Amino acid sequence: MPGRGSRKPPGGRRHAAAAAAARQRRLLRSTAAAVAGFAALVAWTLMTGPAAQAAPGAACLLPRTPVHHSEGLDGWERGYARPSGDVRALMIFLSFPDARPELTPAQVVADHFPATSDFFAEASYGKFRLHVHPETRWLTMPRPSTDYRISRDWGAAQRTDYLRDALATADPVVNFHGYDVVYLVADPDAPGVDSDATKVVNLASPYTVDGNPLRRLVTVFEHHPPDHNVLAHETGHVFDLPDLYYRPPAGSNADWDTHVGDWDLMGSQFGLAPEPFAWHKWKLGWLDRNQVGCVARTGITYYDLSPDEVAGGTKLIVVRTGPDTVLAVEARTRSGNDRHLCREGVLVYRVRSDRESGDGPIDVLDGHPGSSACAASSVYPPLADAPLGVGESYAVPDGTTQVTVTGHPSDGTWTVRVTESAPGSGAGSGV
Repeated sequence: MPGRGSRKPPGGRRHAAAAAAARQRRLLRSTAAAVAGFAALVAWTLMTGPAAQAAPGAACLLPRTPVHHSEGLDGWERGYARPSGDVRALMIFLSFPDARPELTPAQVVADHFPATSDFFAEASYGKFRLHVHPETRWLTMPRPSTDYRISRDWGAAQRTDYLRDALATADPVVNFHGYDVVYLVADPDAPGVDSDATKVVNLASPYTVDGNPLRRLVTVFEHHPPDHNVLAHETGHVFDLPDLYYRPPAGSNADWDTHVGDWDLMGSQFGLAPEPFAWHKWKLGWLDRNQVGCVARTGITYYDLSPDEVAGGTKLIVVRTGPDTVLAVEARTRSGNDRHLCREGVLVYRVRSDRESGDGPIDVLDGHPGSSACAASSVYPPLADAPLGVGESYAVPDGTTQVTVTGHPSDGTWTVRVTESAPGSGAGSGV
């Protein structure tokens, strides 16, 4: 079976349509061993200890579960690099015998960088700096692009062949040592390249090249120019973030964006508000201990939320609602990565650590059910106006938790009152 992967949303669905001594140390690897290295599902092993060192209390830390890209925060999954400080990425360019590249590697790099690095630097408040090292020439694969049958739902055998050939082609001339992220970028003009096939492939066991144990590879098949934010989305998977979009069954015309709409680029890279949820920033270690408020008892508490897009201040309120679920509250403003955001305000969403990537681990809760906004530009207008404004409330159906926005001072913060009641008390009301 193929290595498990994390995919981007389908491309353009709303817009018409990656030293000599060292080389001497390399040993020849048999084809059978290479196939085995790429063929099985990745095994996930949980580490003990805090994931992001930002926990205000154990009551608000969801447990990691065995599902793919769990939203749990009580451990970091072994084998994933941490997006902290300076992280090095290698970009390799692959061409094919059936097409001569029309673009230079430098032109392809410019499609993705510095935009991808800038996105993460801003989202992490400067705590994560992604540095890309691009190779300077195309490396020719041994087979025509059409032989690999590249597609979104790629067959295991063809994908294994592609990865084996890609590494065998690059290994003699590329030094993989010291890189946390590896992008394998295919010639966008080759006839067999399908842009919807861009994804991260997780390997069952590390594949060591130049002393570097590769655990996952970002396979990039984007057209030129590429889908907006596509490499930032895929890089998010490299750091254990899940897909937040919904994939309907084959033949269905259901919407892909019903879970989170425009919010967080792990939903739709075309969204108007691609800034990562504060929950994800907590998971990745970008929030300090005192930036998360944990509601762990009944009563009324007040918080001044600083917008997710702006450094400093309280970023996240967490209310535990079940063994694997929390209610999360954050503020969003039209700034930085969210400069095209449709509606400012206080966003409320549900997080589940028992739902795997692509199965709805996060659901944005609509603060204005029955209405929509930004119909011409939003990927899912019913949730574009989800944030609460001053004087508005959201209450969970059983009435135990109510979130009310009481003010929006001139300093840009949002004052939020959280009312937590005992089950069955009847407190709380709807939006």
